[in-house]
Amino acid sequence: MSDTTKRMFAHRPTGPQIDTALVQLHPLPVRILHWTQFFIIMILIICGMYLHYPRFLEHSFSTIKNIKGVFNFLLIANTLVYVYYSLRTEHYREIILGRRDLRFIPDFLRYIFFLKKNHGYYGKYNPGHKAVFSTWFLLILLQIFTGLLLFFPDTFGAIIKLWGGLNKIRQVHYLITWLFIASIPIHVYLALTEDPAKLQSIFTGYARK
Repeated sequence: MSDTTKRMFAHRPTGPQIDTALVQLHPLPVRILHWTQFFIIMILIICGMYLHYPRFLEHSFSTIKNIKGVFNFLLIANTLVYVYYSLRTEHYREIILGRRDLRFIPDFLRYIFFLKKNHGYYGKYNPGHKAVFSTWFLLILLQIFTGLLLFFPDTFGAIIKLWGGLNKIRQVHYLITWLFIASIPIHVYLALTEDPAKLQSIFTGYARK
């Protein structure tokens, strides 16, 4: 691996400091993957809403379905890259809820419900955020799977029959979409509750100490 590649994949929870007041929270690869994932998911949500309510946009049903199919494959590609990056750099330890995080949950719940003034130090992300990220990962995998079944019904006919038909799969796919939409405000709230600077750092990569 070249030195440039090693630097690109170098990842630490706090990262290199650019001065005494700033600390890197999100390396460039994380920011690129995050915003790419965000854009892809937003397009998929819009297309999905149109397919559920065809009068939502003035476009042909087949065109929107094909766009959704393309972005479903982009979601697969970006997710695979994110998984590879996370495993390669151990970034997953920062975002997936683990056994060690469970002991912080009572303290964190007391803080977000205003039962205590200050929160403890939980690492780069608090237990609530890790729970959201872990749930998102599972929902994305399920959404990719059901999306493929809906896009290629003839290819996956046996699996579709096992699941109870296309209508059942559409219902699951639609429910997952709303679960994802409902969890986005929770993600933003958790970021603002613990430290508003963390919200800005997903754009710039850095936050003040």
